[in-house]
Amino acid sequence: MFSTCLVSVQQPAAGVSNFQRLLNMIDAFHGARTTAPELNVARAVANLQQRAGKRGPRRIGEHSRQHKASSKPAGPSTSKKAQQSQETKDRILDSAEELFSRHGLYGVTVRNVADLAGADQALIHYYFGTKRGMFDAVFERRAGGINAARMAAMDAYEAKVGPKVTVEGAIGAFLQPIFDNDRAADDGWRNFSALVALANNSKEWGGQMMSRYFDSVIHRLIGLLRKALPEAKDEDLYWSYQMLSGSLMLLQAETGRIELLSKGKCRSDDVDAFSARLVRYAAAGFKELCARKRR
Repeated sequence: MFSTCLVSVQQPAAGVSNFQRLLNMIDAFHGARTTAPELNVARAVANLQQRAGKRGPRRIGEHSRQHKASSKPAGPSTSKKAQQSQETKDRILDSAEELFSRHGLYGVTVRNVADLAGADQALIHYYFGTKRGMFDAVFERRAGGINAARMAAMDAYEAKVGPKVTVEGAIGAFLQPIFDNDRAADDGWRNFSALVALANNSKEWGGQMMSRYFDSVIHRLIGLLRKALPEAKDEDLYWSYQMLSGSLMLLQAETGRIELLSKGKCRSDDVDAFSARLVRYAAAGFKELCARKRR
């Protein structure tokens, strides 16, 4: 009988599933005299069937284990990794800022920055893509902050004086946030200032960089100066600003030239000495060039 049952199971009709074949085998064993090994096979199959039935249908979607695992909030370890990543990124930017301020865009390699920062070159490519991407990130990091501070200072000045804008007041508001940072004597800020001065004197890439990051705040200053000098020609306003910018960039570069020229009487890091003088000097130039009547 057992052999007959096996034959019937081993030759199923077309379309019968494997699971159905197992059921047929179990039914055949229950109705036949089996040997011990055959009985063990039947019991094993029955046990598998019972266990499969207890599991129930597979859960998917929001009730699945995968969903629950992925929806867990970030723990302390994730937050610590993010902090470490940001610290590494800042260290790379600080190193790049220092090197770019000394040697310019083309005088620095990715390896130079990686060595100074103590970071792998692959991390620089991961964070910034290319050397130019890193250079742009150096500018973006501080330019946004100083521009926002200068905009706020000019807005506050205009709100305070109303229509009574003066050339000295407008220039002073524009420069004050820069002077405040200079007084803080932060190495990072000084490196950035030197880099801006270098960019402002670079024919290949400086003009584009300065326009991208600083034109909006400069146009705000020109707008204020138009209120103080309503008869000024646009050309005179822009030339006057060009000369103000040149003076500011030389001060920010801190080359040590004035120490040598003055035999130590003047220091390029003496913010109190040059800040007030620069405002008066620039204001006198604006008024002389923009306000006088043309013959």
